Amino acid sequence: MSKSAPAAPLADRGEGAPEIDERLFVASVAKAMKVLEAFDKTAATLSLSDIAIRTGLGRSASQRFIYTLERLGYLDRDAQTKRYGLSRKVFRFAQNASSSNQGLEAAYPQMRILSEKTRETISWVEVDGADIVIIATIPSTHISSVNLPIGTRFPALSSSSGQMLLAHSAPSHVEKVWKASASSVSQRTKARDAAEMMRILEAAKAVGFSVTEKNMEQGSISVSAPVHDRAGRAIGSINLSTLTTRYSRETAIAELAPLVLEAATKATETLAS
Repeated sequence: MSKSAPAAPLADRGEGAPEIDERLFVASVAKAMKVLEAFDKTAATLSLSDIAIRTGLGRSASQRFIYTLERLGYLDRDAQTKRYGLSRKVFRFAQNASSSNQGLEAAYPQMRILSEKTRETISWVEVDGADIVIIATIPSTHISSVNLPIGTRFPALSSSSGQMLLAHSAPSHVEKVWKASASSVSQRTKARDAAEMMRILEAAKAVGFSVTEKNMEQGSISVSAPVHDRAGRAIGSINLSTLTTRYSRETAIAELAPLVLEAATKATETLAS
């Protein structure tokens, strides 16, 4: 399947997405969220003009939303530069989401044990549309390591965690995620279409874990295994990330995968008890 440009996030696409009920949909809330979402790791602070351009709302509308969000305490304004940034109040949402996450609560003790055994970067990962999101991380104690800050996103189908979680999804859902994914997914997985991607996922599901490699400044290897809730749904995964300078793919499969799988199994048992 040929792909040229990154597709829109799955949640933003008309295809396969729930239709909007205009009687219930509050457009002004959606616009306010656009303003908050304009800030990211590449733009921690933005001017009014920056926000207007990034959101497409126009200068006048952007100014009204910015003023409201600042008065509510969700944006801070630097008096000297007149630039805006997300306030510390926004962190309440992340804190509330983490504290109410039963999967993370069950997995974290096992993540801590896995961290102590391997000294590698250990993360709790969940799927969001066509992406995976790092929800929690225990950093590696090695000087050279993989850094995965909370909130980091990667395409799901080309990541080990995403593969394990989507392997438990219906083929029709995998096809939707495939269509919503960037061209880099087919390049990294070597899958030519959704059916071939599904076969890769089924192979990972059969062994209970997935291993992927990524070339960054240093080559990295990612090993993931899924955690299931009482209903048997794969709700998240425990991920271990290391460098190819310490482990080859073969040694990661032989030495690390069993440890990750054990941690995920024990977390699943905790949720079932």
